[in-house]
Amino acid sequence: MDNDEMKRLNFLLEIYVDVNVDKDFSVLSKKTDPFFIVNISGQLIYVNEVCEELLQCSRNDLVKMKLSNLFIPSMLNDTQTFFIDKQREQLLNFDSKISMRPGNIIDVNVTTFPILFNNEVVGSYVVLKDITLIKRERQLLSEKQAAAGQLAAGIAHEIRNPITAIKGFLQLLMGEYKGETTYFEIVESEINRVEMILKELMVLAKPTKIKYQELDLRLLLDKVLTLMESQTLLNDIEVIKNFHALEVMIVGDENQLKQVFINYIKNAIEAMPNGGKVIIEGICLNESAHIRIIDQGSGMPLETLKRINEPFFTTKEHGTGLGMLVSNEIIEEHRGKINIISNTEGTCIEVILPALLTTT
Repeated sequence: MDNDEMKRLNFLLEIYVDVNVDKDFSVLSKKTDPFFIVNISGQLIYVNEVCEELLQCSRNDLVKMKLSNLFIPSMLNDTQTFFIDKQREQLLNFDSKISMRPGNIIDVNVTTFPILFNNEVVGSYVVLKDITLIKRERQLLSEKQAAAGQLAAGIAHEIRNPITAIKGFLQLLMGEYKGETTYFEIVESEINRVEMILKELMVLAKPTKIKYQELDLRLLLDKVLTLMESQTLLNDIEVIKNFHALEVMIVGDENQLKQVFINYIKNAIEAMPNGGKVIIEGICLNESAHIRIIDQGSGMPLETLKRINEPFFTTKEHGTGLGMLVSNEIIEEHRGKINIISNTEGTCIEVILPALLTTT
């Protein structure tokens, strides 16, 4: 792009700001998130008051800066005029770092979208959200989970060998014994349950390496429901599918995502001991796939919701307290999110996963 074209686009952007932004500066400054506007060259040409407060720098000084003066170089493209990976396209909710002064780094969540004027891209809005405290909390949670993983690995190692020996000798006894086997069967069942707990502990301690591949999300959900069909029939559960229009591909590990959805559907079934309906909805919104699993149970109290991802916390008589934690970690590894809403009429678990966008 030559200098004359750059000047023309910058001039159009200035007109846009004068007409649409500057006249409302006092209102926008106090009622919006921190944001600034950059031109095609990556030069800041408008900064709102909230952004001044976040960056601890005056508007007059900021409008003399470029993106390369704010963000660490690895976050910007080769020209240092815009963010890496996508040029002038909409970028939603990606984390970055602002480093205006040595030793003073601000963790921010960034959303950008282009400014069109006369059907031309003349600049971009860059909206910021301070996530410094959130990042610190994530770090603390990560450290706690690492400690829990080390503890889990130690427990699993100490228990696995004697359990294997006990199970082996039990099977020998069962083969030789000719009388009533009820007690043997109970012991074997409990040993199998201990082995299941050990397996989940090992997932927590040493997560399986994810095998990423392109997946048809609707097909994956159909496979999960086929696997769960016997449990739904035995428990008098009617499954209502509402994801027929969910024509979307995602990138992920099929087995791990199956584990997540099986766990959530199993929880929904167990929430309705007298039968009921489980509704599974799917839709693609804002470049993300949203899957909702809704039951008609009695819901969860607020205190349970707060602790639902704690290791070993469970309200079930035979629960391990690891299913929700492991599921949450799997979704986070897939760059997704989980939302849980619960009241006396039931519980809704929403899984949000990035959709694989296709170009035509």
